[in-house]
Amino acid sequence: MFYCRSTIMMAKAILTGLILSVFGVANAAEPKAKGPYIGAAAGLSIFDDDGSFGAAFGDDEDTSLQVYGGYKFLKYFAVEARYADFGTFSDSFNNSVDLSSLSVHAVGIIPFGTSGWELFGQVGYGKIKQEASGFYDEDDNAGSAGIGVRWFINPTFAVAAQIDAYVWQNDDIGDAYDLSVGTNQIGVLFIF
Repeated sequence: MFYCRSTIMMAKAILTGLILSVFGVANAAEPKAKGPYIGAAAGLSIFDDDGSFGAAFGDDEDTSLQVYGGYKFLKYFAVEARYADFGTFSDSFNNSVDLSSLSVHAVGIIPFGTSGWELFGQVGYGKIKQEASGFYDEDDNAGSAGIGVRWFINPTFAVAAQIDAYVWQNDDIGDAYDLSVGTNQIGVLFIF
């Protein structure tokens, strides 16, 4: 089910990019090639517990929020640190799990000439914090990957649409489970 929703999230991100392109053709600007940057994003997150909570959560959705900062070393490469709050996911028994992460990412960038448009992809590694209804509090190592598109309104400010997936394994409650959370977000970026 997660992979089907990921496809839907990708389609939404592409549609958002197309809408942004309609508004941005006339005013686009080539982004700065190097420098520190900060950004924020918000959107939809989907949690798949792989049955680790007795299939109580299955696939559940909530709002995701993310802040990040990094450094663009080259026109084609950046490194960034992220904090993401994926939201609270509840089951039919009023149990809930809060998910958040702190991670580091390598970002590859493909600019489309001087049009102000960039395609970017990331791979990352960090910690996922899981807090379940006061009875479970655990940090696990997680890997992530994602892709997105952004448009620079001027050389230092961009709007973006992106999807990311975070995956981790949890074996603290017996069997090993492959958990995941995916996001579909709209955001902004500012290069100094």
